[in-house]
Amino acid sequence: MLTLESDIAKITRVGVTTAKRLKKIGLETVHDLLFYFPFRYEDFSRLEKISDLKAGQNANIVGQIELISNKRSPRKRMYITEALVSDETETIKVIWFNQPFIARNLKTGDKVSLAGKIEDDYGSLIMKSPIYEKITYIPPSPLEGEGSGVRSAIHTQGIVPIYHLTSNITQKQIRFLIKQIINLSQKIPDWLPTEIKKSQKLADLSQALEKIHFPKTEDNIAEAKKRLGFDELLLIQLESQLIKKELESKQAQPLKFREKETKKFVNSLPFKLTNAQRKASWEILKDLEKDKPMARLLEGDVGSGKTVVAVIAMLSAALSKKQAVLMVPTEILAQQHYDNITKLLKDFDIKIGLVTRSAKKMNYESGIMNHESKDKKTQKKDPNSLFIIHNSQIIIGTHALIQEKIKFNNLAIAIIDEQHRFGVEQRKALLRINADTSGLTRTDISENKLLYEDLTYKIRGAIFNVKKQLGLGHKEKIYQNALVEEFKKLKINFDKEKSIEIKYDNKKVGAYRPDFIIENKIILETKKLPFIGKFEKEQVWHYLKGSDYKLALLVNFAKDDVHVERFIHSNKKTSSPHQSASVSMSPHLLSMTATPIPRSLALALYGDLDLSIINEMPRGRIKISTHVVPEIKRQDGYNFIRQQIKDGRQVFVICPLIDISDKLGVKSVKEEYKKLNEQIFPDLKIGMLHGKLKAKDKEKIMQDFLAGIIKILVSTSVVEVGVDVPNAAIMMIEGADRFGLAQLHQFRGRVGRSHHQSYCFLFTDNDQEKALKRLESLTKHHDGFELAKMDLKFRGPGQVYGTAQKGFPELKIASLFDYELMKQAQLEAKKIISQDPGLKNYPLLKEKLGELETKAHLE
Repeated sequence: MLTLESDIAKITRVGVTTAKRLKKIGLETVHDLLFYFPFRYEDFSRLEKISDLKAGQNANIVGQIELISNKRSPRKRMYITEALVSDETETIKVIWFNQPFIARNLKTGDKVSLAGKIEDDYGSLIMKSPIYEKITYIPPSPLEGEGSGVRSAIHTQGIVPIYHLTSNITQKQIRFLIKQIINLSQKIPDWLPTEIKKSQKLADLSQALEKIHFPKTEDNIAEAKKRLGFDELLLIQLESQLIKKELESKQAQPLKFREKETKKFVNSLPFKLTNAQRKASWEILKDLEKDKPMARLLEGDVGSGKTVVAVIAMLSAALSKKQAVLMVPTEILAQQHYDNITKLLKDFDIKIGLVTRSAKKMNYESGIMNHESKDKKTQKKDPNSLFIIHNSQIIIGTHALIQEKIKFNNLAIAIIDEQHRFGVEQRKALLRINADTSGLTRTDISENKLLYEDLTYKIRGAIFNVKKQLGLGHKEKIYQNALVEEFKKLKINFDKEKSIEIKYDNKKVGAYRPDFIIENKIILETKKLPFIGKFEKEQVWHYLKGSDYKLALLVNFAKDDVHVERFIHSNKKTSSPHQSASVSMSPHLLSMTATPIPRSLALALYGDLDLSIINEMPRGRIKISTHVVPEIKRQDGYNFIRQQIKDGRQVFVICPLIDISDKLGVKSVKEEYKKLNEQIFPDLKIGMLHGKLKAKDKEKIMQDFLAGIIKILVSTSVVEVGVDVPNAAIMMIEGADRFGLAQLHQFRGRVGRSHHQSYCFLFTDNDQEKALKRLESLTKHHDGFELAKMDLKFRGPGQVYGTAQKGFPELKIASLFDYELMKQAQLEAKKIISQDPGLKNYPLLKEKLGELETKAHLE
């Protein structure tokens, strides 16, 4: 019997080979298949008579096969299946190529439904390679009247779903499989609260799934998309609101604005700051003066000068004798930032360090050897890494700096270059990056550290052993049961859910049953939450304060790690958990993106972040000359590129993903590389980047490109190059019509970094007027925000930035540009979190959020 967790291979007519093909596109289980949504639909709801058909139209007909046979083409290179199909009005010729099995499946006299394009064939009409479906009539029913075979067709009649598929999987196969399991959608728990479904007028989950796969009307599709899209947006907003709640409970180190030194730095720059850079810098500096963590998104077009604004923020930390860290996607980009920032800050006595897997450097004589590391072990085990991190005021590295759980001495600000994905989970991790300070109190620290030190050490050992044995992602009860076994092993005496009195003025005012009382000395509470917020801390603090105990431990088995919060109630009078309980010092956070997101969208999408926008470019920048190159002018484009290379320039080539299963772009890059290397530029040194290359190989290729050894670099859109290569003056984009204008604009921004005139060539074989008109707009406009708005008109919501665009949540249904739905999701999320931050009254919703976080963690 099939369940939602059943392997895809358990479905009828799914053999070993088909299962492998399905798993190649991420379909492992029945549940995966139900949530594999169509990306468009064919409307065959109108049945045409053959006599009414016209050349050029897409049509659906029902008729009888009068004749069908196979024959070989004149040169015997392919099979041709020919059929004559008639209805009560006329007969039409139908042809299929290289599908001889059709003549075995369909016989003379069979009733068929056909859907496809009608073409002119020397004055006669013909249907080439239509979708076909044999009709089996439904027997007459006394309740419904005479049966009709039309109702049994799912591939050629009505509104037919179309799915993104890999080679060797057909649309018919995927529809047939989903049809078999669609009833199982009723077994999926509908986690969306009933009151939200009512207020937002949303369908039940099972109804939405049936309507998205097998709609009867256009309204069905709209209803399904509204429900499924709202689900996605609500989860984004809930995570965002939870971060905001956590931020409110955190404290940061205020950084005093040093006007004199900041002016000195700005005046030393070899260029003048734009007004937009000045405004963004001021907004950031004012935030840094506060004792609450800044959480700000700095948004600026490619080449608008975000880095120098980030340097002003890092300088503020360094001048206050604190630390700043800049994290970027790649090692080579980290090296470039290190070189540039070291030059910009040459007039200041500031220690700057570079920490990547392959290089460790400092900008001053420190006794450390600047070297290229051959050690494959993690950075945290490298003494040079630790020395740099503990002794530098500005540290530059990759995003791995937070993944490695490196502890900073006194981190005041973390800056993220968001060319690489850096979403909600990473922002949460940054809130806890100064984990060494969480758990300290503002009472006598040395005394508090000694309180029940031996016993606390044993308890922590038990907690981390449970984590080691079980891993993360289990339910709270499982961790509690495991702790019971650990305490028994370690011979730690405990009471489980023992009732303790809560007193007020020495009178009992209530009772509390903590998860554990250890040795009659320590209260221990366990949680399984995305993070520990202000509500949970205050609750434990008040229980502790109202009891006779002095110490409480709050243990949270979160998705990223186990977090232990320590609360101490000494004899001193305290009235707040923030005075005597755990106080976490979080760094200020500045996240940077070059993606032009409209302000209203950014505020809705990143509800936990404030927004600064740099919307003007530095003066004197040479505009990149952009040209659409249709297929007929391809050779002219190649000739121009060859001449530019002779003049000393270099070339980026971007390839689209050509197969849904080729997520890393290996196939597309290899094909383009082979063509350029063997047919177009056989005499030139060409390199290629794709997602399966090892990090060190990518770095070597980029270094060779930077050094001018490689003249042409072929890459996919999913490989984040992001490196400043001043000599690269040409951006050549294959299949340009497959990308959004915002994406194309970002690719274009990789060139034009020097005094040389730079060019962007948009190669396309799509000759449709709408596609060419859309690409032509890129030749006239150079403002990323403007292009994003224009793309909405051309392509519609949801397609502007492309599915592989980094920095955005991956959405199957929702559009980031459906501002009204986003706004409603935000309002509902705010309402839920304000009333119930622990989601105690929403267990299914809490579980769904936990599933997503576990999935994100595993990825």
